[in-house]
Amino acid sequence: MHDTPSLYPLRPESQASSAPTPLFGKDDTFVQQLRLAAQAHRAGRLEEAITAYLRLLAVRPYHAELHNNLGVALRLAGKLDASVGHHRLALAADPDNPALHSNLGNALRAANRLDEAVKHHFQSITLNRDYGEGFFNLALCLRDLGRVDEAVGCFGRALALNPDNRRARVEMAITLLMRGELAEGFAAYETRKRLPETPVPDFTQPAWDGGPIGGKRILLYPEQGLGDVLLFIRFARELKRRGATVIVLCQALLKELLGTVDFIDQVVAEGEPLPAFDLHASMVSLPHLCRVDFGSLSREAYLRAPETSRIKLGHLDRAKLRVGIYWAGTPGRTQDRQRSVEFSRFMELAGDPDLLLFSLQGGVHQKDIQQAGAGGLVHDVGRGIFDFAEAATALSQLDLLISIDAPIAHLAAAMGLRTWVLLPSAADWRWQLGGSRAPWYPTARLYRQPRPGDWDQVFADLRGDLAQLKGR
Repeated sequence: MHDTPSLYPLRPESQASSAPTPLFGKDDTFVQQLRLAAQAHRAGRLEEAITAYLRLLAVRPYHAELHNNLGVALRLAGKLDASVGHHRLALAADPDNPALHSNLGNALRAANRLDEAVKHHFQSITLNRDYGEGFFNLALCLRDLGRVDEAVGCFGRALALNPDNRRARVEMAITLLMRGELAEGFAAYETRKRLPETPVPDFTQPAWDGGPIGGKRILLYPEQGLGDVLLFIRFARELKRRGATVIVLCQALLKELLGTVDFIDQVVAEGEPLPAFDLHASMVSLPHLCRVDFGSLSREAYLRAPETSRIKLGHLDRAKLRVGIYWAGTPGRTQDRQRSVEFSRFMELAGDPDLLLFSLQGGVHQKDIQQAGAGGLVHDVGRGIFDFAEAATALSQLDLLISIDAPIAHLAAAMGLRTWVLLPSAADWRWQLGGSRAPWYPTARLYRQPRPGDWDQVFADLRGDLAQLKGR
């Protein structure tokens, strides 16, 4: 869930030079080429758009629109320093344009420079008190800084200026969820289904509306990522209690794991033929559709490892604690870059005879262990794990998991394992705002950055708690 950048509007053709240049064909104009580049940009062909913008800059090096659009494209491509630089050049060419201040704020926010971002968003709405997009972007930054009450006010202003802004309604819902207003937040969050990026299920059967379901076969489908399936599948227990037959459609990596859940009747992996069913629902919608009483959520673990597995971690030997670690998300994604931790941070825990460290890290960051020369200090289990059932088996042999915000943390906590989750200052809404506990997982402990990028305090607190745990 990200803000959608507003491209700086192209100037009317009458205000731009239409004289052909040697750079383009005889019949091409600067404005036509700019329009084509912007079309590629809006279609998501970022590299094509960036190349076209750069060619145009050779002709118009001080053109505000070009620098702005190039800055937006570079931000979406993850090239944040260059994005900020081009937005500054755009603003220098047109300093009183509120859209340019807001887009610079967006780039600064993506670069985790939140205080600077807020200043430019404030400037955008100072220049135009009716600039709804400016209020929306400011609200996102304020929320990242934990100023959620101010964020709610800005989202409200954005919606007053543009009641049809569905994205603002969704982000308002997320903000309500962050501050613990779960029933109201999940109800408002249903608006996400009207966003273009929300997948629309291709089923002829009707969607479940929360009505009587006894005797019905309901198909639950994954709308978002692996972590959301692991979190929201807990609410399928209520459907089973009401007399439904529960069929779960899920990612292939989760099929064997979910097959062990006692309140699920059948599990189908994506791409496999679907059985007959009467109704369907997104797993993310279950808290709203089931009218969950969030004050009395079950504290029971609801996921478990299969009874048999090839994953064996070996003997504890003389160590007091087996500790799993997971430190990095997917490279190239802004959110995962902010939530990831350098592997060297976990090396601070290595060499302790009371701890046996096991890496459950997947993907390209598995190589961090060998690059750090830590092959004799951290046991690389992640390299041999190929689905979440095997991950669950590994977790079941641990005393503790220390992880960034990643699906493995949801899995461990859903299994009832002691789980310490390391969170950036602007944490995902699923972990709410502030505090060391989440409503979903009684065995999870949350460690939050006190300010953007500050993992020092997080690891200081973690080491203190680890010392206490070893001393028990």
